[in-house]
Amino acid sequence: MSHTPPQDGPTASYTPAQIRRNRLIFLGVVLVLAGLVAFVTLGPHDAKDQSATLHAGDCFQNVGTDKHAKAKKLDCTDPQADYKVLKMDKGGVVDTFSCSGVPGTTGSLTQMGAEGSFVVCFKENDDKGSN
Repeated sequence: MSHTPPQDGPTASYTPAQIRRNRLIFLGVVLVLAGLVAFVTLGPHDAKDQSATLHAGDCFQNVGTDKHAKAKKLDCTDPQADYKVLKMDKGGVVDTFSCSGVPGTTGSLTQMGAEGSFVVCFKENDDKGSN
């Protein structure tokens, strides 16, 4: 008769200490992932978008990205106030139409949402950092 040695595989048994350690590692990974999701969802954000409250003559800093801009309204002499609003076109939807006749425009910000749409025509802030 032949004798087959025991195989280490799915049928291998683990000691209670190994099981406890594996459970703790799994629980730790789950808690870290849950913490990351909570931080991204509920964590601190740069600022509330103030784009809709801008008017001609206001200055702002983009605290978002170039693709998803978020305006933070600042005093024009603030060193972080990068842009100055030349025109706010409530109801505007196409920046080339809204800003084409505004002299000095170097950029625009367009937003559309449930509250309506608008286009902000702006230029670099020349008063930045002057007191």
